[in-house]
Amino acid sequence: MVIFDAQRIGKKIAAARKEKNMTQMDLADQLGVSYQAVSNWERSQSLPDIDKYGSLAKVLDLSLDDLLDMDNAEHRVTIVQDSDSSVDADTLATFAPVMKPKQVDAKAAQQTLPAVHLKDIAPYLSNAALHDQLISHETDTDFLELVQSLAPTLSDDDLNQIVQNKVLPNLPDSWPTLKRLLPFLSDDTVTEILTDDWGTEKLTAKQQKHFYPFVASTVLFKLLTQHQALPSDYIVAAPFLDDNQITQLFHDWQTDPEQAAYLSKLAPFAPSAVIASYVRQLVAEKDSTTDDWHRYLPFLDDDDLLSLGKDRQ
Repeated sequence: MVIFDAQRIGKKIAAARKEKNMTQMDLADQLGVSYQAVSNWERSQSLPDIDKYGSLAKVLDLSLDDLLDMDNAEHRVTIVQDSDSSVDADTLATFAPVMKPKQVDAKAAQQTLPAVHLKDIAPYLSNAALHDQLISHETDTDFLELVQSLAPTLSDDDLNQIVQNKVLPNLPDSWPTLKRLLPFLSDDTVTEILTDDWGTEKLTAKQQKHFYPFVASTVLFKLLTQHQALPSDYIVAAPFLDDNQITQLFHDWQTDPEQAAYLSKLAPFAPSAVIASYVRQLVAEKDSTTDDWHRYLPFLDDDDLLSLGKDRQ
């Protein structure tokens, strides 16, 4: 059960306030908050901070057990608020959503959080505190699995450092881990890895393609050109190239019969005006057939298609 369920607590606050015949402003004044804060609580847009629950329960004539739907709630709230009291990892995971960041950091610093709890508490820890907790698990056999689960909350510097030290030296064996971490790495790190390892034994051609969504189109186009990629390689990369790059390819391939055979596969990614110009060229050629240019019509927009129709009349 989620103890700090914003919808449940918001409804509880609203019902108790109305039962006391209080306005949101009345409640706000007694708690020393803005009426917008009370409104947000009741609309489940936010939760009260941990230091408000005692006063909130008292003003609304509720027990903390009732307000939080939790046994022994008053004791648990007290020890969480007490800077000198330690709390177990399960309690910290429960209360972290309503604690201030420095409170969470301070309670976490008193212990090494088990991996199962660290995943839940990570979003509420500072970068430094999360780094310290993560490194405490560095010798665990499932350390990289923990890194993967924490990747969305780790800082770029911390994640990049782990990848540099723990993942890249073990390629290609560590490829499954790197693949899962790619969406969370900085653009510079992804670019550096792809540039350094393109065409090496560390990355297969198939694995390289997983980098395409995470690098700039200029970088990708430059790498494909530098490494003399085949037309089929450009087709795979086409969804991640910009219109100017696709247009350049489309024009370049028209003059080479071997590459021209791939134009119809490039067409879904090319600007309509570029395709229309090529279709006009095909239509004008004496030895062309309808099959030669009909295949391109589905990729034209309405205006270009209508214009071609008028040309044929």
